[in-house]
Amino acid sequence: MSKQKKQGTAHESWLVKRLNDFGYRARRLAEGGTRDEGDVEAWLPDRWVLEAKARSSLNIQKTLGDARRKAEQAAGEPVPVAVVWKRLVRVDGLQVRQPVNGERVVISMSLDDFLALLNRKEIKDDA
Repeated sequence: MSKQKKQGTAHESWLVKRLNDFGYRARRLAEGGTRDEGDVEAWLPDRWVLEAKARSSLNIQKTLGDARRKAEQAAGEPVPVAVVWKRLVRVDGLQVRQPVNGERVVISMSLDDFLALLNRKEIKDDA
């Protein structure tokens, strides 16, 4: 397994554990194929698909759009999605990239998904 794959798997597992520790039901999703929805399924309280990223840079709008298309194609219906990004930076003298100073992990989602989460309303199809 590549170093990047290990970092991604560790980030997904950490995310699931963190959500479970806070009383939310979450699990890692199987990857690959046409049924690949994303990385993590979480009930917040409705079903969400989370895309976990552990890398140094990220085009958040593209990543969020790709995650939404992938999740909705696999589910066959609108699905609320969020990208959970742990930004890693190179630190002199260390072999493994480290979390950036400041916020270690950030979550990005569409405004409609955020408002639906706050209001616990059905997610609307933007298309």
